[in-house]
Amino acid sequence: MSGLSLVLLTVLMVATGQMTQTLYVPAMGDMAEALQVSGQALPLVMGFYLVPYGLFQFIYGPLSDRHGRRPVLLAGLAIYVLGSVLILLVPVYSMLLLGSFVQGAGTAAAGSLCRSLMRDRFEGAELVRYNGYVSMGIMLAPLLAPLAGGWLNQHYGWQSMYGFLLGLGLVILLVMVVWFRETLPVERRHVQPMLPAYQHVLHHGGFRRQLGMLIATFAGLILYEAVFSVLAARHQLTSTQISLLFILPLPLYFGGAMLASCKASSWSVRRMQAWASLGLVSGALLVLAGSFSGQWALAGLVAGGGLYFAGAGLLFPVATSAAVSPFPQHSGTAGALLGGCANLGGGLFLLGQGALPQMNQPVLGGLLLACAGLVVWFLLPADEALPEPGV
Repeated sequence: MSGLSLVLLTVLMVATGQMTQTLYVPAMGDMAEALQVSGQALPLVMGFYLVPYGLFQFIYGPLSDRHGRRPVLLAGLAIYVLGSVLILLVPVYSMLLLGSFVQGAGTAAAGSLCRSLMRDRFEGAELVRYNGYVSMGIMLAPLLAPLAGGWLNQHYGWQSMYGFLLGLGLVILLVMVVWFRETLPVERRHVQPMLPAYQHVLHHGGFRRQLGMLIATFAGLILYEAVFSVLAARHQLTSTQISLLFILPLPLYFGGAMLASCKASSWSVRRMQAWASLGLVSGALLVLAGSFSGQWALAGLVAGGGLYFAGAGLLFPVATSAAVSPFPQHSGTAGALLGGCANLGGGLFLLGQGALPQMNQPVLGGLLLACAGLVVWFLLPADEALPEPGV
């Protein structure tokens, strides 16, 4: 496979997980009414999806280092299809949670391998560039998902969204069976037990810092996605209007990832991450400031989210590349740690915020600022996992 073909297939295999995460966001209010639960209960669906999405990556990554990427990916996609079937067969809230858990357990394979496949083929500045391409492509699914979800819910009800996900999962599984080729040759695989493999990767100080930045950034990102619909609905907006506002920050994530690809060979890792941190902090402050002015609250929520997304788009491909670069034979394990910890942390963060007395814009802005502050703190040490390619 050419580099471009590998990028396209990587984006496609992650599309199911990305769409599952955001497809139902504009329909949360209608889903809560149909399922006879409170609006506060719907963000838990994302938590039940993200926790297994994170946990199972710890299994898929080392397995793919030992047995290859292809069989692990196909097994995961098949599990995802099963989760979608469960939700459609028994459309009640408890089964929605269980089915989301199974879906997350399945798409964890793609979430883990999307970081490993690029390392199988590229290194150095080229690795940053191609990870940037993947990040840009992955953003297409969240851009389309809320629009598709809002339309499907409005015309056919909330169950139609999961029928769509089932069909999408089956199509992508078929595409991978026919076109995806193994990227990890037999001679590069290793049989090291799982625990020593994780110890080997975690021993690297640069990896731990990149991991910390990814976890903190993703926690803020996923919190914003989970509560945006609830906060925007307080401004008397329809599900279609909410879906349009929800996707406005996403092109800025695309722009951040594009900047990472364009500057991979001329900017240092540290310089790119410094600019990413500035975007995260500025976005959090704007969300927080908007909450203190009623007429500008919604504008601050959307614009602040855009800046935060831009910072995340720049940070993700750079931090991912810097983290996996030192591990050519353990890239599956390293990728599993990155994806697993980030998504597990994000899921637990969502479950934790469900215990808060209330979720409003000041609370959201404060939590985003705390996440951005952690990124800055992890950036302070000077040593990097990747060599400095430019100025």
